[in-house]
Amino acid sequence: VHSSYLQHIIAMAAATTEQAPLKTEMDDLAAEAAELDGYFSDTPLEPQPNYPPLKESFENAIIITNLPRVPESKVEKLTKVVMKLVSRIGNLASCAETGFTGVQMPFDSNKGETLGFAFVEYETVEEAKNAINVLKDYKFDKNHSLNVTPFKRALNLSQVETKEFEEPEPAPFVEKPNVNTWLEDSNQRDEFLIREGRETIVYWSDGKNDPVVDYDGSREKEAGVAWCEYYAHWSPKGSYLATLVPSKGVILWSGAEYEKTGRFPAPGVEIIRFSPQENFLLTSNNNRDDPNAIKVFSIQTGKLLRAFPLYPKDFEHDNGQIPPPPFQWSHDDKYLARMGTGLISVFSTPSLKLLDRKSLLTDGIFEFQWSPKANIIAYWAPENHNAPAHVDLIEIPSRKQLRQKNLFNVTKCIMVWQNQGEYLAVKV
Repeated sequence: VHSSYLQHIIAMAAATTEQAPLKTEMDDLAAEAAELDGYFSDTPLEPQPNYPPLKESFENAIIITNLPRVPESKVEKLTKVVMKLVSRIGNLASCAETGFTGVQMPFDSNKGETLGFAFVEYETVEEAKNAINVLKDYKFDKNHSLNVTPFKRALNLSQVETKEFEEPEPAPFVEKPNVNTWLEDSNQRDEFLIREGRETIVYWSDGKNDPVVDYDGSREKEAGVAWCEYYAHWSPKGSYLATLVPSKGVILWSGAEYEKTGRFPAPGVEIIRFSPQENFLLTSNNNRDDPNAIKVFSIQTGKLLRAFPLYPKDFEHDNGQIPPPPFQWSHDDKYLARMGTGLISVFSTPSLKLLDRKSLLTDGIFEFQWSPKANIIAYWAPENHNAPAHVDLIEIPSRKQLRQKNLFNVTKCIMVWQNQGEYLAVKV
């Protein structure tokens, strides 16, 4: 037999041998499929991923800038300090699965130091907004005061088109009225004001002759408006005359012609108080249900600096039967303070943030007064259990106790500062 023929026969036999087991396996699979018939659906399988909702607003995220730039060896320590600070304000949006702590501090590997800012994410938008208010201008250390920007605003700023700076045209100069014209009166007269009915009239007076009208609102009368509807108030140095229009707020007048020099929106206003140096104006509408009942404005800019409720937090007022504790200015306008329950809250101007972010604890305080010449607070507290009544002198801003005087068998006390602040008289 020819050798090529034999090779063909051998190859056919081998192929037949290999196909036999394969056919057996196919038959077994067909039988198994027949048994499972009816258990499978003809619907095509199209699985859909179940992702958590994507947050695109980033309203619960903030960026803290002006942080110290530190090398890699100090990154962990700085991160712990920042986390301790921001976690006091609210719950951080941490994630155990990813290891995200809620704080991310970028690191520049080329320079080998942090970039001086950090991303912080809170669980809620309210916590992020509160962090912005609390941390703004926060004194992180002696060389760094923090700035805080909402992450959403930072995104918007990154999309601002870069253009060459064009210096704006300066606003035309408008000379303000001379607030001291009354001091330049050649006859050296004083002025006083009388409100009668709907009339508000300012008079000159020298104490010898009959008073002479200086201004009676004639300009406003011709325009058909009232320049005062409630009451009027002179500023401490006589620079301004404030008139109240409760439906709108407060108007300041100054100069020889009684020109409008400021308008301060405070609907329902009933009471106003100038700061001693005439830098600030405080208004109150006496509404205990209004969280912004008391407003503090900058006289120079007209800007509202801060608003307060009529009563401090947790102050017992017996449904308004107890009058609200008044705000009091320091002699130099640097501080504004108000008494609360067992404490005095001192606010620094012009930010009006709580001094050192905490109130001055004064257990049992009944009354306090500022010194007329120094930033010293005098307060007294009545007897409490076995503790006697006492008068204390506290220096601000150091909070140093300068003096304490115990008073025995005392239920009432009246304090009076000498006009130069050298002595404090106490009547029991």
